[in-house]
Amino acid sequence: MKRMNGNFKRFTAYVIVLMMMLSIMAIPLDSYGLDNGKMMVAIKTFNGKYLCAENGGGSTLTANRDKIGEWETFQLIDLGKGYVALKGCNGDYVSVSNDGKDVYVDRDEINKKETFRLVRLNNNKIALKAYNDRYLCAEDGGGDKVVADREKVGSWETFELIEIEDDQVDFQKCKLTATPEDRSISFTWTKPSSTKNIVGYNLYRGTASGRQSNTPVTDFPIEGTSYTDKNVESGTTYYYVVKVVYKDKTIGPASNEVKVVLKSRITLSAKTGEDGVRLSWNKQNDTSNIIGYNLYRGTASGKQSSTPVTDFPIEEMSYIDKNIENNTTYYYILKAVYRDKTLGPASNEVAVKSGSMKKNIILEVGSKYMFVDGQRKEIDPGKGTTMTIKNGRTFLPIRSVIEAMGGEVEWNASDKRVDIYLKNNKIYLWIGSKTARVNGVSRESDVAPYISDSGRTMLPLRFIVENLGCEADWDGITKRVTIKMNK
Repeated sequence: MKRMNGNFKRFTAYVIVLMMMLSIMAIPLDSYGLDNGKMMVAIKTFNGKYLCAENGGGSTLTANRDKIGEWETFQLIDLGKGYVALKGCNGDYVSVSNDGKDVYVDRDEINKKETFRLVRLNNNKIALKAYNDRYLCAEDGGGDKVVADREKVGSWETFELIEIEDDQVDFQKCKLTATPEDRSISFTWTKPSSTKNIVGYNLYRGTASGRQSNTPVTDFPIEGTSYTDKNVESGTTYYYVVKVVYKDKTIGPASNEVKVVLKSRITLSAKTGEDGVRLSWNKQNDTSNIIGYNLYRGTASGKQSSTPVTDFPIEEMSYIDKNIENNTTYYYILKAVYRDKTLGPASNEVAVKSGSMKKNIILEVGSKYMFVDGQRKEIDPGKGTTMTIKNGRTFLPIRSVIEAMGGEVEWNASDKRVDIYLKNNKIYLWIGSKTARVNGVSRESDVAPYISDSGRTMLPLRFIVENLGCEADWDGITKRVTIKMNK
């Protein structure tokens, strides 16, 4: 029984050792961190030559180059526990032949023949020990082929790693461009110089320069060279980079960074009119999901209220804002409203100064019509009463004029009194009396209201208009009175 226990323990130990050896010989792809633990290097020989993956990869490894270019640049991938792999610029890995007499750059995946132990020497030098326990050697110290059949480290087996900055590795980079839309950002990018073993691209997003998330915007690599990111918010500035994803799941260097913010395709314009601020905007190409537009107003640039000027989205492509103060500068922006109740990005900001916004009412002696901002209306609807002159003063039934100005008129039959209300003004006039009360104060008119032969109440126009804070201009040639009032 004791012998069986001892055999079992030895067997277990052998299994553990074997598993450790297998883990070194065939590293699982997901065990070395993918985008971490790698750097771009050139490998310099004893006599100053550089290792070269002929044709960028797919051929032999030589040690005969005087300068660093694409073929002389390798991705050094840290596999952990002192093991590394070397990847050429076209995506192929450095691999050692069975007899160690040849070293190629022609493998798609990392297995034991593509695995090297990194041995650190003095003076920042290194040696690379292959799977066969032999060292990588630059014949004659450089200038010839590379083999992996040396048992000891000498001058020819000594190398120097020269780290290459990310911005120097243009051949593995993509050039990224971005186009902002209303609710999305469209991206395109170029392919690296070699596309061998590329399975796709990862796009990374962040809200600060150089601070992109480690998680790409898609769950799987993007197979093409374009993408539209719809998971973005209006008014936020984003920073993107794109990286190549290789067949072995390693990641290439970051592209250039692009800064982008959602941009509205709406162009807003504004101008002052007599009836308010007139705003208009262009129609977008795709309006299928737009249910209207929200207009925002403020009295300082960039300080628009978060509440739109209308309770519901504006369905037309224009709007007249009448709820404003005279001689005030307003700043407007516009946002599209979509079916899902989300808002598009803000349009351009427009600034406009409101005018006096005067409403004009024109009356003519002997005419039963008046013109309110150019629209013809009857002075005394259905009665045919005209404006007349009596004792040098113009008289007319005043109700339609006051209502056109936005006020109200009431008749108190018991006192034969006419009450006029407009904004904060109150005027009381009595038939046959030259004394009126304006805002609680008695005032004298040089004429008194009267009842016409047709039974219409005739009131002095100028006295009423001027005591309401409006202007009344008389044109003796045309016998017209123009009433100008601030809205």
